[in-house]
Order: sequence, then structure tokens, then C-alpha cells
Amino acid sequence: MSGKDKNLLAKQIQDEVRDYLTKDVDLGENIKYSQHGLTKRIALFESKTYPKGKLDSQGNYKYWFDIINARVDAEVKNIDFDTKNIEAYSLSNLHEIPDIIVNLQLTHWLKENGQAEELNSDIEQGAGWGNVVWKKVGKDYERVDLRNFYVINQTAESLHDSPAIERYQYSQSKLNKMKASGKYKDMQKIIANCGENTYKANEGVVDDSITTTPYYLLFERNGEVSVEALKEFKNRFSEEKEEITDEDKETYVYAKVIGAGVESKGGKVKIKYIAFAEEAKMPYKEYHRSRYKGRWFREGLYELLFDLQVRGNEVGNQLARGLEWASMTIFKTNDKLFVQNIISDLRNGDIIKSKDIEQVSVRMQGADQLLAEWNRIITMANEIANSREIVQGESSPGQPFRLGALLNTNANKLYDFIREKFAIPLREIFEETVIPGLVLELKMKDIIRLTGKSEMLNRMLILIVEDWYARNLVNLPKKLFLIEFKKLFEGYKALVAVIITGENVDLPEKLQTLATFIQLESDPVRRSYLIERAMRIKGIDIGDLPRSTPNQLQKSAVPTSIGAGDLAISKT
Repeated sequence: MSGKDKNLLAKQIQDEVRDYLTKDVDLGENIKYSQHGLTKRIALFESKTYPKGKLDSQGNYKYWFDIINARVDAEVKNIDFDTKNIEAYSLSNLHEIPDIIVNLQLTHWLKENGQAEELNSDIEQGAGWGNVVWKKVGKDYERVDLRNFYVINQTAESLHDSPAIERYQYSQSKLNKMKASGKYKDMQKIIANCGENTYKANEGVVDDSITTTPYYLLFERNGEVSVEALKEFKNRFSEEKEEITDEDKETYVYAKVIGAGVESKGGKVKIKYIAFAEEAKMPYKEYHRSRYKGRWFREGLYELLFDLQVRGNEVGNQLARGLEWASMTIFKTNDKLFVQNIISDLRNGDIIKSKDIEQVSVRMQGADQLLAEWNRIITMANEIANSREIVQGESSPGQPFRLGALLNTNANKLYDFIREKFAIPLREIFEETVIPGLVLELKMKDIIRLTGKSEMLNRMLILIVEDWYARNLVNLPKKLFLIEFKKLFEGYKALVAVIITGENVDLPEKLQTLATFIQLESDPVRRSYLIERAMRIKGIDIGDLPRSTPNQLQKSAVPTSIGAGDLAISKT
């Protein structure tokens, strides 16, 4: 590496990865913290694995008495998230048809792309690990593996305040695809010089898995870098060199950088090549279960229950070993000539002669105290994880029904808060990326496939031409229809409601207000409009409903009042 060619980006990634993996940060007086160490420990508890194996120093088997995963499952169940809770809407009344079409397309996309399973996994990770990060990849978002996600400023409150590095291990076929795209540099050198016949899922793994094919270690860094470093990278592959000024050394921009390297013994990483470096936007969305406590990685149920899980394993294994001794059958006698082992030396029906043989009463000492300790651990775990019996679907004996309902309502207030926090990044993901992509790719054949109803197409025709071509609807040319169909979505900006609770919070209030005005309104036209508004809010497509002819309307009697109870909503 020459003096002119400093490879600043490679050195920056290399130093940041080394410091993240080997150094602790200070969160306060005598408070040392390592996100790398924490994620390794969470992975052990998630897999129910002891750091030093299943056997203790005396060779006894150590059981794992899992008290965490059941509480994670209880939280996932009570959050109760499903793809049906994601709904697109527009603030403009002119976009009724686009709203219906986009929601049909959204429902189809969620089913076809397996998003239901992905969203469930997001909720599970958010409960157990306490954090979820989504990364924009092309036109979609993918969940980031937190074990291979390095937040460089570990005390940052959000990813806006810190660079982040992702660790990948790619096969050679993946690198060949990257090379074919033409966007990456030095790919042939990376393929030739960075392959290793080992695979390590993350840096927490002690032993490498030996493979017969090479794997390549890549690091993607998203965060601020100096303009000097970007220019230095570009000049390496450009005939026209950009001048680097003193101002460039002090000016920083957000960029995406991909480095490739090899891992030496002891876990040290050497970045040998930079394959990509360009200015970019922050690609991440993040969710945190707990509040900020001086570090980016918030507490999840695994971390909150670390100590109780350790103590539960100790008590459980003490009980197991004590019961093993207590279950033995032992006899005593003063006769030295007596058999040494009744079980092995005697057969069924044998007669023995002894003056003082008797069975020794074996009882586990301290069993009552250990059982009381176990119950205390379970109670504390339920308090910390908000997983009392009522939340898990159980009730205390003799508990009144109304009291149980009240306790359940209070316990679920935390889950309401978690739902609100989870809805924020999901809403942003769908509003900024998913919905615009669906609208952009929407074609007329999709409309016909999604609706399958001539009534829907007729309503679109009327909406398109009613201002200037209503009288010639029958003769509307197909080409002109297709042109005007595209204009239907002009200015359409969908917002997204993530209704994780299964009902919109404002829905009862809106319907109650409409019910009040429907009761007061005497004009039949305005009354019908208000009723249709209420039906739309409830998700009823009024275009599918039959309408009365003018003659039928004259003969029928108009109802005098509609009560609020007619628009009641079930909250179950």
C-alpha cells in the first residue's frame, strides 16, 4: 500500500470491527458493557445451552429448566399481530377506488411473499431479544441478524447516531453475481485472495465448520465517512483523479461501504479490499421493546430473565440430585456376614435371617425451602415478564369473573404500548417502500384479477369520465380508458394504518359521531351519504350492494331514526 493509496475505508472498517469485538464501553461508573458479549449470551439462553457444556465438574448432568420461552410465547400471543391488521388509506375522498384496489393488492402481496411468517418472526425476536432491525434491500425490507450486526457507537439512542456494520459470509456463486452486476470493484481479486474453506455463523462461534467449498467474509458499513476517504476510493478506479482538499478531510457524508477480507487466528479481521463505496441514505428501521438506558441494545425477555433463569437452573438441578438420593432404597444391619446388596444378591422368594436388618429412611433435607425458592423464582419471572396466570389464559381458583377481566385488562396495557411501538417502524416501511412499489407495478390485468367484478370496473369507468365524458360512456375507447386509468392514481399517496390490536382505536368514536348525525339528519340524500361513510369505515364495499330504483324509493318508507346501537362494534 503506497503512501498515496492509504485505503482509508479499509482501515476504518477493520479498526471498528476489532474494537467492537474486543473492547468494552463505559455506561457509567463501574458499568462495563459489550453488545457483542451480550448477543452471544442471549444466543446461548435462546438455545438453552450451558457455556461449558451439559456436565458439571463432578460429571453430573445439568438439566435446563426453561422459564423464558413460555413467557416469550405469551407475549407474542397477546400482541396478536397478523397481516390483516395492515391497511392502506388515503386522506382524499377522491381515492376511494384506489384505496380498495391497493388493499386488495396488498393482501395478495402479503400472502404470496410469505409475509405472515416473517411478521410473526419479527414479533418473536422483538419479545425475546428486545430489538428488531429491518434493512431496505431493493424494493423490500429484510430483518437483520442481530448476532452479526455491529452498532459501533454502542451508547447511541438510535441508528441515526451511529455507524452500523453487517457481517456476511458469501459463497463464490454469490460473488460471481455481484461481479456480473458491474457495480462492485476488485471482485476477481476478492475471489482469488479472500476465500477460506471454513464457515462461522457469527463471531461468537469458537470452532469453524470445515467446508469443501470456499466462503468469503464481507462487511457492509452504513454510516458517515469522510469525503477524503470516498474520493480516495474513487480515484483508485478512475483515470480522472479528484483533488483532495483539507476541507474534504473534515467533511463527512453518509455512505454505504462494502469491504472484503480474511479472518486470522484469534478472531482478528483484516480488510484487504473495498468493493463498493457510495453516498447513500440510512437503510434501517428499528424497534426497541424497552426504554433507553444508556445503550442502543435494549432489554428483551431473555436479558431481563438472565438471573432468574440461572437461579432456576441451580434450584432445579439441586432438586433433581436430591430426589435421586431420596429415591434410593437402603438397609442397615450389624451382621457383617450379611449380603452386601439386597437388590443384586437376593432373588424373589429368598428367606433371610437377621436380627436387626431395617430400612433406612432417606429424605431430602431442605426440599421445602428449595420448592419455596422455585415458586418465588416463577412469581418474580411472571412479574418481570408481565406473564401472570391471567395473561397466560389461566385463572386463580375461586377468582371472580369480573375481577379476572379487570386484571386481564390491566395486564394487557403493556401489550397495547408494545403494539404502538411496533406499529411505528412497520407503518414507515409500508408507507415508504411497499405501497409505492405496489402502486408503481399495478396494471389493468391486476385490477381484473383482484376484483373479478364488473361492478368494480364500472365504478372506475364512472369515476374516470364523470367530469367530462359521462354522456359517451358506452363509446369510450379502450386506449383512452387505459390512459385515464393511470391518471386515477396521480397524486395518490397512501398512508398505512397498522392496527395490531385488531381494531382501529378511533373507530368507535368515529362511528358514534356518525350515528349521532344520522339520527339528527332529515335530508334523505345526506342521510344515505352518512350511512355509506359509516359502512366504508367498517370496510364494507358499498359498490357491491344493490340499490333501489327511483320508483322503489318513492314507495318505500324512510326510517325516522337510526340509533347508535345500529353501528355497535364488537371489541372482542
